[in-house]
Amino acid sequence: MSKVVEQTPQEELLKAMCDQLPVVVCVIQDGRICHLNSALPSAIGYTHDELLGKAAEELVFPEDRDMVRESAIKMLKGQLRSPYQFRMMRKDGSTLWVIGTVKSIQYGGRRAVLGAYMEITERKQMEEKLRELQEEYRLLFESSPDCISLIDKDGRRLAANPATARSLGIPLEELIGKTLFEVVPPEVAQRRFQKLQEALDKWQPLVFEDERAGRYFHHTVVPVKTAQGKEAVQVITRDITEQKRMEQALRHSEERYRALFHSMVIGTFVLDAETMRVVMANEAAAKTFGFGSIDEVVGIDPLDFVRRQDRKTVFETVTKELFEHDLRRVYELRAVTKDGRQIWLSITGARVIHEGKLGALLSFVDITEQKRQTERLMMTDRLASLGELAAGAAHELNNPLTSIVGLSQLLLDRRLPDSIRADIELIHSEAQRAAKVTKNLLTFARKHAPVRELAQINDIVEDVLRLRAYEHKTNAIEVRKQLDPNLPEIMVDYFQMQQVFLNIIINAEYFMIQTHNRGTLTITTEKQGDTVVISFTDDGPGIPPENLGHIFDPFFTTKETGEGTGLGLSICHGIVSEHGGQIYARSELGKGATFVVELPINGIQRNPDKV
Repeated sequence: MSKVVEQTPQEELLKAMCDQLPVVVCVIQDGRICHLNSALPSAIGYTHDELLGKAAEELVFPEDRDMVRESAIKMLKGQLRSPYQFRMMRKDGSTLWVIGTVKSIQYGGRRAVLGAYMEITERKQMEEKLRELQEEYRLLFESSPDCISLIDKDGRRLAANPATARSLGIPLEELIGKTLFEVVPPEVAQRRFQKLQEALDKWQPLVFEDERAGRYFHHTVVPVKTAQGKEAVQVITRDITEQKRMEQALRHSEERYRALFHSMVIGTFVLDAETMRVVMANEAAAKTFGFGSIDEVVGIDPLDFVRRQDRKTVFETVTKELFEHDLRRVYELRAVTKDGRQIWLSITGARVIHEGKLGALLSFVDITEQKRQTERLMMTDRLASLGELAAGAAHELNNPLTSIVGLSQLLLDRRLPDSIRADIELIHSEAQRAAKVTKNLLTFARKHAPVRELAQINDIVEDVLRLRAYEHKTNAIEVRKQLDPNLPEIMVDYFQMQQVFLNIIINAEYFMIQTHNRGTLTITTEKQGDTVVISFTDDGPGIPPENLGHIFDPFFTTKETGEGTGLGLSICHGIVSEHGGQIYARSELGKGATFVVELPINGIQRNPDKV
């Protein structure tokens, strides 16, 4: 049982004061705690009574006991003036950091030690974290491939990492203390110094790039305060020469790509997969669809230019076959241009990434003329076959028709009752009509080669117009002539060419009169390259699109029954083809029609691909 020590009034006052302190205060006598304030029990989890009489050394972390003993002895002898730090043990075995001092005192008339301790666990944790951060920063600073320097407001380098020394080719120990002007060319140093001053003046980070000795550098300047409180800047410099070269190469590549893209004669669209709208187009694409500029094309929905009945098929083809399976096939498609023209396109596509998004590259060629040429070639083959058939049929029909016409004429020369004469006249008239058809069939068959000689096309046109002058006058048809006076003579069969022009003009007259009992016919001749072009434009009803491809077919006619045999234009086609030329029609329903005849100069056969 411990002996109760009587206390003086001064000691009682001291005890009362100590109990009010947040600092741990205890009196140790003979190595044991004989007095303590309330701060110690609450700090380490013991009760007041549990600590009284307890050996003070038991509360010290075992590994720190020798250090604490030595520090306390030195402090009591006056050899240590600074507080010492150590770990104290809580009742639950955990530790806390404290900083303490000891002093020799008289307690109860005997020598004792007064210890004062303050918990610094949180501060130690912060110090440890700071030490770790400093170590991480040091490692980062020293191992960074970027050049990192601390430079004061005079441009003097206070610190630098190894990468900076390597970049400048100066040993690190020699680099510290040197100014910018001592390590880089003056003009470079001056530019950089001005940027450092600007960052300090505004006291905000600054980013800039510059060039030195053919290499490019990116600088980040951050104003800071040094440990001494002086203004300085931390500069992080990165060599971006390779990046610059790659950017330049990429820019050149993009420029070449765009130049190639826009110079291609093949129309090309880039579609966005999400919106299915054009995000990029070249000039050939704009021209194909009748746009005035590329800017007008960007943003359009290509399906707007596809025939309504084809849109679903086209959409499914693009979305499923192209985007889902990246199938690269060639398709032929009919489209409608901005100005209403119907064209044929040959289209191929590929899946691409455009500006980071999935898209489709669609390339297309206008094959309208090739389609027309193919149709003409097919028609020519049909005409050749039909010509053989027509020739045989015409010869077979011609003999009995000749007999019918002759015999019916003989009967008409006799005196016949009126009732019989009317029937014979009908037989005679119909036989003559049938004979005319067989004659046309023989002409269509072209059994005899045309006799060609140099002729002036303008003269042939004028001759035909003289033949139709009366009909034009009586039917209020105005003829407008735009005949090239310098047109060269060409090798043609004069009378066959008359037949062609006459047939075209009679057809135009018929449809203009049927439509509005009058009309305007415009005839134009001109020289185009190695070709003479003759065009006949009327203001009639026009030709329906579904008929435009059949007007040169044998026996095809839209005239009323008895008004035409359907062989006229077929014969014209045969004659023009025999002359090495081309004949075709252009028309918009309700806006008249234009028939064009192209004949080679001096008998030169035109290349059909140019049509």
